[in-house]
Amino acid sequence: MEIKGILSYIVIIGLVAAVVLTAAIRPNYSLNMQPAKNVLTVSGESTITTSPDKAEIYLNVEKKSETADGARILNSEASNSVIAALKTNGIKKEDIETSSFTIYPEQRYDGDTEEYITTGYVVRHVIKATTYDVEGAGQLVDTAVKAGANSVENINFGLSIEKKQKVDKEALAKATELAKSRAESMADAAGVKLKKLASVEGGSSYAPYIYYRARMEMAMDSKAAPTPIMPQTLEVRATSTLVYEIE
Repeated sequence: MEIKGILSYIVIIGLVAAVVLTAAIRPNYSLNMQPAKNVLTVSGESTITTSPDKAEIYLNVEKKSETADGARILNSEASNSVIAALKTNGIKKEDIETSSFTIYPEQRYDGDTEEYITTGYVVRHVIKATTYDVEGAGQLVDTAVKAGANSVENINFGLSIEKKQKVDKEALAKATELAKSRAESMADAAGVKLKKLASVEGGSSYAPYIYYRARMEMAMDSKAAPTPIMPQTLEVRATSTLVYEIE
C-alpha cells in the first residue's frame, strides 16, 4: 500500500509539473496596442534630365594561335599597343583596367573518331577605358581599333561623382519642396495644422545609357569616316518622404 501510495504521489507530481511546464512554454499572442501619434506623411518625386559626362568603353582584344602560350603572346602585344594608344590620346593610367581575361581552346567535332579535336587556342582580353570627354568617345574607339582592338563590347554613358552629387542635390531639393507643398495643401484641406517635422527620408537613382555592341558594329561599318557616337540624355529620379506632427 505504501508503494502504491508513493507511486500515486509521483504520478500526481508529474502531472502538475507537466501542466506548469506547458503553461510556461505556451506562446504569448497578446498584442499591446499603442495609440498612434497624430501625423501626416507625404511624398514628393522629381526627375532631372541631364547629359552624361563620363563614358566607359569596353574594348575587346582577341588573338588565336596553335598553342595557348602563342595566343597569349600575340594578345599581350596587341593589348599593350591598345593601352599605349589610349594613353597617347589622354586616358590616364588609373582609368584603364582589365574587365575580363580568358583563355580557351577552339575545338571541332571529328565525325570519324566521334571526338572533339583541339585546333588552337583563343585569348580574349577586354580592356575598360574611362573617359570624361564624352564627345571624343567615337574617336577613342577608332584609335583603339587601329591599335589592335578587334571590337567594342559596349559603351556605358554615365555621370561622374561630382556631377552625380550636384544633380542629386537638385533633384532631392525639388522632391522635398513638392512634398512640403503637398503637406501644406493636405493639412489645409483636412482642417489641421502642421507642427514640427518628425522625420525626413529620401534617395535618388539613375540608369546609365548603354551603347551596345550591335550598334557599335553598325557605326563601325564606314571605315572612312570617324565613328559617330552620340549618347542620349540621362534621367536622375529622386523621392522625398516627410512626416509632420499635426494638431
